[in-house]
Amino acid sequence: MRRRRWRGWWALHRRVGVGVALFVLVVTSSGILLLFRDQLREPIPKATPTTATISLDAVVASAVAHGGAPATDVTMPAAPDEPYRVWIDDDDETLVFVDGRGEVLGARATRTGLTRLLFALHTGELLGGLGWALALATGLSMLTLALSGAVMASARWGRRRRRRGPA
Repeated sequence: MRRRRWRGWWALHRRVGVGVALFVLVVTSSGILLLFRDQLREPIPKATPTTATISLDAVVASAVAHGGAPATDVTMPAAPDEPYRVWIDDDDETLVFVDGRGEVLGARATRTGLTRLLFALHTGELLGGLGWALALATGLSMLTLALSGAVMASARWGRRRRRRGPA
């Protein structure tokens, strides 16, 4: 009877694993690529280090003049050769790079970028409601695999212990 119960757990574990393998592969691959997104995208333009101080209002005004829409967020430079990053509230979710003198170094549309695509694929957002349902099913399947694996491991460990006898 116990052998039949163990085979039931094994069958559940195997079927869930085979059924969800493709979705787990997509989620893990896109997650790994998201971890290395800074290395995958084109580098941020370097700013010329300057001793002049510019007000944050001037940085935002310069970015807004370039982007043509209000700014939503500003990131301060972490090093002297890094630019300010200003996100613009337009349809492309534009990121404008401004140096310490208030000059625009460049801009990048982030809505259609690789990171956005990978994130939409990773979360299931790419397929809408169906994608979110698949992402939920994938997560629940991983939980089922973990639990059934733990049950099988504990059953096997208990069987080995009974064969050896008490310690």
